[in-house]
Amino acid sequence: MKYLNLFLFLLIATGIKAQEGIKFNQTTTWAATTAKSAEEGKLIFIDCYTSWCAPCKWMDKNVFTDPAVADFFNTHFINAKIDMEKGEGVELRKKYNVQSFPTFLFVNDKGEVIHRTASKMSVAEFLEEGKMATDPKRNLSFLSQKYESGQRDIPFVLDYFLALQKTNRNAGEPIGKDIVERITLTELNSELGWKAIKALARTEADRLGAHFMANQQNYSKFSTEEERAQLQDRLITSTMYGYLYSKNEKAFMDRLSYYKNSDKIERRKQGIMLESDFYLERNLTKEYIKITDAALKGDLKADAEKLSFLARRADGKIGLSERGAPNAKAGSNPKILKQAYKMAKQAALLEPEEYSIQSTFAKVCLSLKKKDEALVAAKKSRLLADAETSKIQKLAQDLLDKIELL
Repeated sequence: MKYLNLFLFLLIATGIKAQEGIKFNQTTTWAATTAKSAEEGKLIFIDCYTSWCAPCKWMDKNVFTDPAVADFFNTHFINAKIDMEKGEGVELRKKYNVQSFPTFLFVNDKGEVIHRTASKMSVAEFLEEGKMATDPKRNLSFLSQKYESGQRDIPFVLDYFLALQKTNRNAGEPIGKDIVERITLTELNSELGWKAIKALARTEADRLGAHFMANQQNYSKFSTEEERAQLQDRLITSTMYGYLYSKNEKAFMDRLSYYKNSDKIERRKQGIMLESDFYLERNLTKEYIKITDAALKGDLKADAEKLSFLARRADGKIGLSERGAPNAKAGSNPKILKQAYKMAKQAALLEPEEYSIQSTFAKVCLSLKKKDEALVAAKKSRLLADAETSKIQKLAQDLLDKIELL
């Protein structure tokens, strides 16, 4: 019995620790935070957020509460969560040029940024950023100084590029091009090459993408089969969108067989999305209806997210403008709008408690002037928006107001 009680105690204690997460704002002012940083010899971690930022809320719920994250950040940093639109956050936003949310800053006691990163990321990715910040030879400040001093070996430049990608894509773009041009064949066939290909391959036709497609087994020591399959799918999809927008119908249709003939349902679903876009772009109504009808009865019949996405895309191309007039840019096509309605309605039946799905159904009904159904869906989406950000709540209310004016 005593061992059972001990086990339960440890289980509860672990649960409490997991729920605590990162301990933020143990000081009340920025001056006190920097003073505490100096006193304890720790960097300051700043979570730069806003009240309306959905990825910020996602990080709060899914990453900051992780026990490994909490343990590392509570041990190594003075943690500050600061709303960039309120109080001292307004000035700090200007000082540190914070333009997107979430942005994560790692600052010393003098207020100097040692490392910065941004965006929604996984537990593993976020932990790695924290470890980089505490490593004097891996943080962004060090990498920037080394790059400015002229260091240009590929392993170093790739690390610098990856660090920049989350904070300054414009600065990272020429560095990425430099890597693609200079990386050697020997480097490409190594673990370094796998790292570069994942980050910089864009299509099957570019240098890194073509090399990967022709030499996939070279990377079996550095990656899983699933990782390689995901990269292959990404490269083929990007290639096909290039065919789509360049109007290369033959190349598009030839490559589409990779998806349509797959025994994997997720690949077939991706094929449906691609083929639907192809017909929608060309306003090929008969073909569009045929493939989406088959999808509604087949591979997408239970996939609310993809059905709603297709409906939203069709409504955006063909639907009514904000003023209620036909969308002149895309051209009015009531048959495709009706198809969008079928897909949006099916999605709403599958997942009635999902804000974006109800919102899409309401928008499609608005385009078709189905006021009664539009009102029901818009009111539902407005209620669901209460669990979202203030920005989404405003969008939901605006949609409801617009429908009530029909």
